[in-house]
Amino acid sequence: MLAAAFALLSAVLFAGNVVTVRVALAGTTATTLVLVSLLTNFLVLWGAAALSGGLGAAVRPAALIFLGAGVLAPALARAALYTSIGMVGVARATVAANTTPIFTAAGAALILREHISAQLALGTVIVVLGVVLTSPATGAPEERRLNRTGILLALSTALLAAISFLLRKIGLQAIPQPALGSALTVTGALAGLLPLLWLRPRREPVRVQRSAIAPIAAAALLSSGGFLAYFLALGLGDVSRVTPLSNTTPLFAVLLLHAGFRHVEGVSRRTFAGVGLGVLGVLLVLGG
Repeated sequence: MLAAAFALLSAVLFAGNVVTVRVALAGTTATTLVLVSLLTNFLVLWGAAALSGGLGAAVRPAALIFLGAGVLAPALARAALYTSIGMVGVARATVAANTTPIFTAAGAALILREHISAQLALGTVIVVLGVVLTSPATGAPEERRLNRTGILLALSTALLAAISFLLRKIGLQAIPQPALGSALTVTGALAGLLPLLWLRPRREPVRVQRSAIAPIAAAALLSSGGFLAYFLALGLGDVSRVTPLSNTTPLFAVLLLHAGFRHVEGVSRRTFAGVGLGVLGVLLVLGG
């Protein structure tokens, strides 16, 4: 149950992150957001690792697993997600990005040999169906190409994140220190981000308007908290159980949008139907 609690906490924090990212994009770029977010993650998570002790394990060969995981996600995955949010909105981007449980459950069974019960599998499918319903209807014909590109970027986030999650779980088996694992992962993410910053076109430079400073800071802190909560959950439970719960992020994002950010993005009845279905899936995952 403690693993489930941390997984759900990570979902809430990441929901706050994507909503504040949506707000911040009015005055900055996805590249800037990823850079500030990862730098903040780096400072916060290495601080947590230092307080927890055992930094000597950072020089073990197994640390390379976390570094490699970080290049995939959050570096590449977060850049793809933040760009997708700017193109198709919070609900649609997070719906596609949070299909991660499908990839993770398959990988956990094939690679980590985790047991996938029928109820857990059903719950995972229902969670995914629930977040699919939160997606707003397709826009006007002239917007479809933009929508397709944004959705493909978000789906690439799901695949990259799933591979990264499996690597993190393997890393935690060798170095069972969640705080250190999260710090190493974000270090790998920063290393992977440098080539991305070099290759990004000039149309998306690092820039910040004054109005975007507060939401950028909030997004960075929320992502740090979500990252640490997810690693704590991963250290306590199976990846096939933790990931579906953590990937209920769209449900909480929709509730946040409805509660205080309707001016950023509207929430439809179909979206709320998806929330209800997603909650049912979460209950099945908890019982599986």
